[in-house]
Amino acid sequence: MTVPLSAHASRWAVAAVLIPLVLGLLFLAPPSAFDLLIIVTALLAWREFFSICFDRRPWVLQAIGLGGAAMIMIGARLYGPVGQGLALVLAVALGFLYFLLNYGQTPSIIDSIGRFSLGHVYVSLFLSFFVRLHALDHGAEWIFFTLAVTFLGDTAAFYVGRSFGRRPFYPAVSPKKTWEGFGGGLIGSGLSAGLVGGLLLPAAWFEAALFGIFLGIWGATGDLFESMLKRSAGIKDSGSVLLGHGGILDRIDALLFNGPFVYLYAVTRGGGLV
Repeated sequence: MTVPLSAHASRWAVAAVLIPLVLGLLFLAPPSAFDLLIIVTALLAWREFFSICFDRRPWVLQAIGLGGAAMIMIGARLYGPVGQGLALVLAVALGFLYFLLNYGQTPSIIDSIGRFSLGHVYVSLFLSFFVRLHALDHGAEWIFFTLAVTFLGDTAAFYVGRSFGRRPFYPAVSPKKTWEGFGGGLIGSGLSAGLVGGLLLPAAWFEAALFGIFLGIWGATGDLFESMLKRSAGIKDSGSVLLGHGGILDRIDALLFNGPFVYLYAVTRGGGLV
């Protein structure tokens, strides 16, 4: 089966623009520039999450959510893991206060509280680990490792699945994904992790490759998790910001799951939390 030209061309057109931009901010710009990119990404992703999970979208609650997402990124940068955790608590507590003050006007209030809290864990907290990664020794290299393993694995899964996919992987959530594509993604993640980790990071190539295979599995879980949210909401894409890629959440769903584990791996190798 050949890949449709539109899907092929759109993926590479977006990659041709985003890859130089992200790498330039990561390796050439001041650290604050990359942090700003993460904050903007968090705000766009949180807005998409809000539109997926809330039929009624009061602007006050959305503003509280966006403000909380930015606060978690800033807390993670300025005060480390303590600031990251305290900012998360405050961001969720502000949402609780909103629901308390709007008790009589919010249908299914427990469900709404759960959705709001999920947004700050799934989007805000998970994404803030990239801020913490960036603050580590070799932080830019660790982030490059995460991006390479996740996106090259995803690209391998896309092309192998389109060319050889026959057996559905999890049709209840994502009908187009196949076991063949999943296997191709693991190979792509493992190979890219071994290469990038062995060259740029203090890790043996085979250890990095094994970790890359784990990230391939866990990143695919993140992809399926976001697909489950979209399917529950009855939508195909989280947004239309990126040509051929859908929304921001569609592009970072696997990264959201992989970022915290790369941070844990990095600080374990470095000997302590930073």
